[in-house]
Amino acid sequence: MGRSMMAHAISAVLLAALGLTPPAAAADTPTEIMPADTLAAFTQFTGSPAPQTKIVPVQGQPGFDQALQVTVTGQPSSTGLDGEYSFGVGAPSAQPTVKDEAMLATFWARSVTPTASGSGLAHFVFEQNGGSYSKSTQAAMKFGPAWQRFQLPFRMAADYAAGQVRVNFWLGYGPQVLQIAGVSVLRYGAGTPAGWPKSTYAGREADAAWRAAAADRIERNRKGDLYVKVVDSQGHLVPGATVRAEMTRHAFKFGSAADGVRMMTQNTAGQKYRDTLLANFNQFTLGNNLKWNHWENLTERATYTLPALQWGRDHGLFVRGHTLIWPSCGNMPADVCGLRNDPAALRARIDAHITDEARTLAGTIDEWDVANEAYANHDVQNVLGDGEIGRWFRLTRQADPGPKLYLNDYDIIEDNGWELRHQNQFSALVRSLKDGGAPIGGIGIQGHFAGEQLTPPADLVTLINKAGAPGLPIAITEFDVGTTDEQLQADYTRDFLTLMFSMPQVTGVSTFGFWEGDTWDPKRALFRTDWSPKPNATAWRDLIYGTWWTNASATTGTTGSATVRGFLGDYTVKVTAGGVTKEVAVSMSAITGKAITVVVG
Repeated sequence: MGRSMMAHAISAVLLAALGLTPPAAAADTPTEIMPADTLAAFTQFTGSPAPQTKIVPVQGQPGFDQALQVTVTGQPSSTGLDGEYSFGVGAPSAQPTVKDEAMLATFWARSVTPTASGSGLAHFVFEQNGGSYSKSTQAAMKFGPAWQRFQLPFRMAADYAAGQVRVNFWLGYGPQVLQIAGVSVLRYGAGTPAGWPKSTYAGREADAAWRAAAADRIERNRKGDLYVKVVDSQGHLVPGATVRAEMTRHAFKFGSAADGVRMMTQNTAGQKYRDTLLANFNQFTLGNNLKWNHWENLTERATYTLPALQWGRDHGLFVRGHTLIWPSCGNMPADVCGLRNDPAALRARIDAHITDEARTLAGTIDEWDVANEAYANHDVQNVLGDGEIGRWFRLTRQADPGPKLYLNDYDIIEDNGWELRHQNQFSALVRSLKDGGAPIGGIGIQGHFAGEQLTPPADLVTLINKAGAPGLPIAITEFDVGTTDEQLQADYTRDFLTLMFSMPQVTGVSTFGFWEGDTWDPKRALFRTDWSPKPNATAWRDLIYGTWWTNASATTGTTGSATVRGFLGDYTVKVTAGGVTKEVAVSMSAITGKAITVVVG
């Protein structure tokens, strides 16, 4: 991490103001919903062998004198997400809760014996006790030998009676011994009560040290010199000519997921959707239309998917393909997992799909997410083996030699960067694909941030460098910020974009939807239902079309030349001499710049 764990241990406060209603003028005293003896209430165990617990004395800590010591001896059998929650310990609530009310979870933790990673690791979850295990909040935890305090403001996902919701700690990170103390979940009530904590993140301040370094990297990695020589029709140099360079498109990709149906709906709403897409992004991804289930809907494909892709290309947008395979039973056609007992038939069904879709779209897609979220979705690999992923890349390349091929996943930079198990599995898979000769051309990192854990910008540098260690370019494929604290959301959008734009191995940042009326989580959108921009949309536009947009002028000297320094991308260069103006389209895609000669007259 960019900051030491000892700094976190002094006071790691993970705060998110997830308010949904106007602030209240005052607040009642919050009510504790956990049992009076909360430590003794941790009687729900997951895993075999189950974690062992005992209550031990603690000295020298204000506020508590006991801790629950948890010993994990088991190793998760799965390398995927299900391994994380294969071991756990939980405690049910003692009081009811109400949907959307303001809540605050507080707990302390420290590592007695760390995991093999060298740190204590766990995952805090406040969830439905059984049933769908619907989660109201969750947070990754990474801690050392010093006591560390966590606070997580959140909103209740649903109404629950006493005992129907619980605190749970996922512990499927291998053998370790940890201690947990001071567990509390307070019910603050409706609205946004006074005293309910607000969120922030390290590095938000205007004079944060990371900003100067990022600005320097942007200057070195995102700009070039446009050299313009002006001559007349006889080839004579023309001094005193005015040269104006007007940017028309960034080389860096600023994109969004979009919906093919809305894009192709021919009415006022559809036009507004298309206009907003073009006005704010230079890349788009069909969020759902290219997924396997949708691709095999031939009516959807012909009526919306293919026309939407063609519309995007006709309007100069870069096109990402998402995704050829999302390898779990819940994300593929129903018949696919019915073939699990016949590996040859399962492989043939998958191969035929990948070949069909990639070949049909050959020449249309600039970048493909070949495989999506293989950490949490591995039903296919459980049958055919992890080596199958490399075959999927090869099949895609055989079907279409053009696009850059990506492995896409989440929790690589989110959650304070503390999801080490996921990061390590992803890095190992990327290296395995590259070392095995699979035609992997890039790394897709999602970036769905929750307000509870906004990774500090300085730490993002470390995480991006770690992910990019194999030497492959990185695309941020699904960026958004899940909080209704709109100023926090805007500030993090500004700082995240700034940091990513500064990193030379990052080729683009794409949101996963832009309009409240059509996105997976409305509070994460850039534009409200009435199409008015939220503060995060303003932050997005101010950087892309303001701070990082070049419209510059110069005058040729005695050598008939002028130099304009600008951000990498496409330009219209207008040269005026002797009352005559000549326009030339120029693409400057590399920091080495671009040299052109313009004939005027």
